[in-house]
Amino acid sequence: MRRRRTLGLGLVLVGFAFCCVSSKDVYVFQDIDGCEFSKEDLSDMVYTVKLVFNQKLLCMYNSSLGKYVGYDAYGIINADHYNNQSWKMKERKEEVETLCKANARYYIKSETRKVPPVVIVRSSGKARYGQLSTLECHAFDFYPQAISVTWLLDGSEVTGDVVSTEFMDNGDWSYQMHSYLELVLHRGVTVSCQVEHSGLEEPLVVYWDSSALDARITKIVVGCSFFFIGLVVALSAVCWYYKKQHRGFTSLPLH
Repeated sequence: MRRRRTLGLGLVLVGFAFCCVSSKDVYVFQDIDGCEFSKEDLSDMVYTVKLVFNQKLLCMYNSSLGKYVGYDAYGIINADHYNNQSWKMKERKEEVETLCKANARYYIKSETRKVPPVVIVRSSGKARYGQLSTLECHAFDFYPQAISVTWLLDGSEVTGDVVSTEFMDNGDWSYQMHSYLELVLHRGVTVSCQVEHSGLEEPLVVYWDSSALDARITKIVVGCSFFFIGLVVALSAVCWYYKKQHRGFTSLPLH
């Protein structure tokens, strides 16, 4: 779908092309749907469907006429055929609202519409301190398209080992973008993703949550501590038992 506005006229175009190739020639058939309007309330919306063969207009549906019109002998035959199909004419009439006006409302709102991104930062797989890990920063459902994503280590920008995707169109007038950072994690070093967008009053900084990794380290430390305490207690008990078994009395001399 392609959208543009010129001289106060809104235009939404949807095109389909079918191409057939022979040994000598190329045949292209196009179905081009257009929605034209100039008023904000869309009361003057005109929906057109053009059938074009090798750049020649065969016939066209115009919602203001409510029918197809042919422009050559073959186009007239097709126009009469389509006009006698009640289901097709009903569909064309409904598309003024479902295709044209529905998309035009989004188009009008897009000029001032600003939707801030939803940002998520997470690790790709299991992250470990001292090992190379990959962190992901995902920005979802924002509009307009322009956005800036920056990785920070302790507040300083990371310039290397960063890979970002192109903007992805969700198909509902919103976009998404993803960024990846490879680094060796160190305990006590904060990692964050900073996102700047016109829908945000100030840059949004989302920190990578290392609590799960820290908790795992804490569990290991606590487990080792209990192990050594248990080992010391066990060795003390063994020493006490050994001394008790070998403790004796010195015999007194006979008179």
